[in-house]
Amino acid sequence: MPRRVRALVPTLLLCAVACAKGSTESAAPSNEPVRVEVVNRHPLAVEVYAFGTGIERRLGTVEPGMKASFVIPPNLTTSGDVELQVSPAASNQRFRSGGLLLAAGSIVDLIVAPQLFSSTATIRP
Repeated sequence: MPRRVRALVPTLLLCAVACAKGSTESAAPSNEPVRVEVVNRHPLAVEVYAFGTGIERRLGTVEPGMKASFVIPPNLTTSGDVELQVSPAASNQRFRSGGLLLAAGSIVDLIVAPQLFSSTATIRP
């Protein structure tokens, strides 16, 4: 390696490290909403609810064979887990996702299965 190139390498590395540490993009909080993308494969229309910080919020209804997108209110995601619940309108059955730790900008894929107990809620990576 020529002498001039060898002398530049440490300087370039220091600049790259300093620039990376000085980045403010990752430090700023995101204001993006938390979304739930629902696919209803159940034979009945389902009601979708979100539970968090002691609050229950009805997100909406999804008809059989349809897809819907909902936004979880920010006050439900501020501290602790959020749990999603799905229940068919004409039934006392329900599916509960279990606690989901959601951050601003998270997207949850909620697949409502024909057999309600086989439904899934997954946070996108």
